[in-house]
Amino acid sequence: MSTRWRILAAGVAVAAAVAAAVFVATRPAPFVNGLVSSEHGFEGAVTVVDTDHDGDLGVVTVRVPYLGIEGDAKTGLARLVVHRRVVAAGDPIPAFCHVHYEKDVGGARKWCDRGWAVFTAHYTDEKGESPIDCSIGNGNNLARAIIQWARRLPFIDRTRLHIDGGSQGGYMALAMSADMFPVTSTTSDVPVVNWAYNLGYFEANKGPMRYPATGAESPLPILASVTMLADWSYRYFPSDLSDDAWYYVSPISYLDRIANPVLVTCATGDMLVPIEQMTRRHARPFDPARLPEGYRRDFDALTPCAKARVTFEELLPPEAVFLHVAPTQEDSFEITFEMIQNRKKKPKPGPKNEDKPWSRNHQWSLLYLDEGGPAPQAGHTTFEWDMSPDSFTDHYRDAPPTPDILNAAKLEHLMRRYTRTPVNPPMLHSGEPANRLNYAEIEQRDVLVGLLDYASLGPEHTARLEALYLECPLKPFGDTLTVEALGAALIELEYRLEAA
Repeated sequence: MSTRWRILAAGVAVAAAVAAAVFVATRPAPFVNGLVSSEHGFEGAVTVVDTDHDGDLGVVTVRVPYLGIEGDAKTGLARLVVHRRVVAAGDPIPAFCHVHYEKDVGGARKWCDRGWAVFTAHYTDEKGESPIDCSIGNGNNLARAIIQWARRLPFIDRTRLHIDGGSQGGYMALAMSADMFPVTSTTSDVPVVNWAYNLGYFEANKGPMRYPATGAESPLPILASVTMLADWSYRYFPSDLSDDAWYYVSPISYLDRIANPVLVTCATGDMLVPIEQMTRRHARPFDPARLPEGYRRDFDALTPCAKARVTFEELLPPEAVFLHVAPTQEDSFEITFEMIQNRKKKPKPGPKNEDKPWSRNHQWSLLYLDEGGPAPQAGHTTFEWDMSPDSFTDHYRDAPPTPDILNAAKLEHLMRRYTRTPVNPPMLHSGEPANRLNYAEIEQRDVLVGLLDYASLGPEHTARLEALYLECPLKPFGDTLTVEALGAALIELEYRLEAA
């Protein structure tokens, strides 16, 4: 083995040794006992709160310290769910990070059965220690801290990281894919990709929906129930939606930093996250007779921020895109408000489950569910759908990550994380830049280990890393970057932490 690969192996081993390993459980099945431990010795160390099991699933709840959007010290709760069989196999386990919204143990079971360790935030009510925050606020910072913790666990395969989310979580899946490294694959359902437009849409329709009326008192009952997200967002960012902050918090401003394969699913009848922010070609007209007077969703008019007046599709290289428009499924039906309220049963049998179309030859797979325009009672879809990303997630769970999951924009971003020199941070309404970094040692360790993990995938990955660094405008490791230098920097960081 060459000196380079010995140093790489040593560096990755040091990173793994930092992670938590053992804690004394009180109720768990034997396979959970000793799986996860509390961390010690650095700011942001995660502590175990509870360990339990649900049949053949192990469930570990932890407290995650992190830095908030205003730079203040905060804590949240997170949960790991993993299958007994996968733990017993003894192989590194790929990580499935469901971001922003909580995935309960029942929802995690499918992915655990398919060989993943599932990570998710765990929330309390407003009086508890971990209430949910809006995704562009502290929700973003908690998500990154949970992923960083997942990557510190010694039984996790850090080269197999899938990020998943829907709605605000769909936004978060794209945000974390741009931020973290290495990311293997992403599934983003009905994502908010343009906050300037989506909040402009909320504001324009407050009158037609009779906000703050909700439920049956509103002619747009589901839309009315989520419009308070605008008020939550204004806690941090200017209520003036023409402010550039709304562009910089949106995925459309950093798509160049997303280098891994992504499957995005949207619906033309989405009443909450209009597809108009994704595409000009495939948006469908709505029926004014079905919607309250004054209802609007026109993209350009409702996007007051000039920089944000561009659709998602327009920003993607055409050669990198596979686009599929799916007709409504057989036996589908329009979802009524009574069905949403569980006052009326859905028709049987309903649509059969189908695998979502995607392409392994393109970075971006865009799936548009074509259901015409939205119905007034709709949430994210007007019709019933049953489609899953199973073949996509299965493929990238097992396929070797290709060298191009690292590009120039992502490497520069990693160097800026390492040196704490962000570019174009969104500005808070206080006039201060929004903080999107965790504790310094955690950020530096995560960047170093991530790059070492990437280089460990093979000589082509190492060569690409070194070549991209030569062209990077920010060079904290000197004029050139080698695996040896990364390994040495990681060891020095660990010594520094031990001495402290």
